[in-house]
Amino acid sequence: MASVVQKERELIASIKLKKGLSSLDDRFVAEKVKKVFASNRVIQRKFYESKDFAQFSRSKEHEELLKRIRKELRAVYGVFQATGDRERRDILERLRTTKSGNERKRIIDELLSTHTSTKERLPYYDEVYAEICARTKPKFIIDLGCGLNPLAYQYFVQHGFRPTIIASDLSVEDMAFLDECFKVLGIPGKTIALDLTKNYKMVRTLKGDVTLLFKLLDSLEETKRHISYDIFDHITTPWIVASFPTKSLGGRKSIARAGRAWFERLLTRKGLRWETFSVENELFYVIRNR
Repeated sequence: MASVVQKERELIASIKLKKGLSSLDDRFVAEKVKKVFASNRVIQRKFYESKDFAQFSRSKEHEELLKRIRKELRAVYGVFQATGDRERRDILERLRTTKSGNERKRIIDELLSTHTSTKERLPYYDEVYAEICARTKPKFIIDLGCGLNPLAYQYFVQHGFRPTIIASDLSVEDMAFLDECFKVLGIPGKTIALDLTKNYKMVRTLKGDVTLLFKLLDSLEETKRHISYDIFDHITTPWIVASFPTKSLGGRKSIARAGRAWFERLLTRKGLRWETFSVENELFYVIRNR
């Protein structure tokens, strides 16, 4: 009979086989497994009573567990990954060896297109960053739940700004990759792997003048209700720019502005003032923080 530890390792590996989830930390995935076990004792019992992972993997309980965990992981992370890690690395290698300015810009845009959120924003980055630069005059940016967004740095430069960036997201592996990109592109700053649903107090230690929360808060709220209140309590930058999708992934369904009433209540309760602007598929709040 296989050891419990071995079965758990194989289960985590099977979950991460899904494209877009491979770079997640094992401990993070293990926590999601425990959450499913706690809510469904039938799945838990089947897993621990199976003689090995191969036996469990053939059960209906295994399929149900994968369905539940992948749904949650897609909500907070994996839905945004448009390509696998190998494809991203291949693009980075081409960028590393390319000197032409126009070709480098094209490759950067190709890299941004490997992440669903930045791919949708790509035609509008110039407009978005023009608004942010005009309103906040950024010198030091904290980008929480960043994905690949920091790689759109050239759009800050086009508007006369070269801010330092602290970029943070969930996966250690993704942040290591982004750190490599910073070095190749000469972007000033660093990366930090941070699970905001648990370690939101760390945000208070990040000092700058603008915090970006692009398409982040909905997914965090789905994982932990009211976590946005805790995060806002710990943001110290004078400006916050938060964004929300105005259409579902792929643009199939519109999301009414009324769907953001909870967020505007949060801002009102905290006594914060804000203005908005929008581009196709995305609504932005530019918030004066205290």
